[in-house]
Amino acid sequence: MKIKSQHMAIIIILFIFGSVGITSTLGLWKTTNDKVPTTYRDGEFAGQYNPLDIKGSYTFADIFNTFEVPVEDLSKAFGITDPSRYSTFQCKELEALYGFLAAEGKEVGTGSVRYFVALYKGLPFDAEEGTYLPKTAVDILKSKSKLTTEQIKNIEKYSVDLPVISSVSTTAPKSTEVSASEKAVKSSTTFKELLDWGVKREDIEKVINDKMPDSSKVVKDYTSTKGIEFSTIKDPLQKLVDAKK
Repeated sequence: MKIKSQHMAIIIILFIFGSVGITSTLGLWKTTNDKVPTTYRDGEFAGQYNPLDIKGSYTFADIFNTFEVPVEDLSKAFGITDPSRYSTFQCKELEALYGFLAAEGKEVGTGSVRYFVALYKGLPFDAEEGTYLPKTAVDILKSKSKLTTEQIKNIEKYSVDLPVISSVSTTAPKSTEVSASEKAVKSSTTFKELLDWGVKREDIEKVINDKMPDSSKVVKDYTSTKGIEFSTIKDPLQKLVDAKK
């Protein structure tokens, strides 16, 4: 049986929109990135959002929408003084803003936001070694959260003073030349920086045991998507960098 062209066009249109309707009903059709973190699978907190899944691309507004931590508290905790940036500020911007602290082994970045949110909401969380909280964040937690004596000791031990920054730029200025002492693998380091420092692509791939992603990608963001602890590849990569100094 032959189907006329106009009938075929109608069938195709019905098929397309019917497929969209079915997948939308099943929750499989997505036109936007919802930025919805994963949840705890079992235990006392099963079904609640897990702060460990907060990514560098999350804005403070995204965190408020899922964890209900006010953007004002997040901004004050991490030294963001411009109210116009409270909602749009991305976690990964902290790593550029306070990169000098990471060079001292006192990292304030996306991991710090995860730690702060977990303590703020009373959720279980194991902070990575070297993850610090600003003293402003510690003060907010002590006044608004129910912390154990042990938790208070930990956040006071791993706290750091932040410099006063009048405004936050979306792009941090970068010098054209990098001294050997500045070539430190940290949470904000990209794969391109490793290549610029003379590390060979094949050596990077041996360390990560995978094909190197787009060079603009931040190494720590890559490890997060792969479920790898950043600390396990940080030292091997640093050795490759040091060998090129």
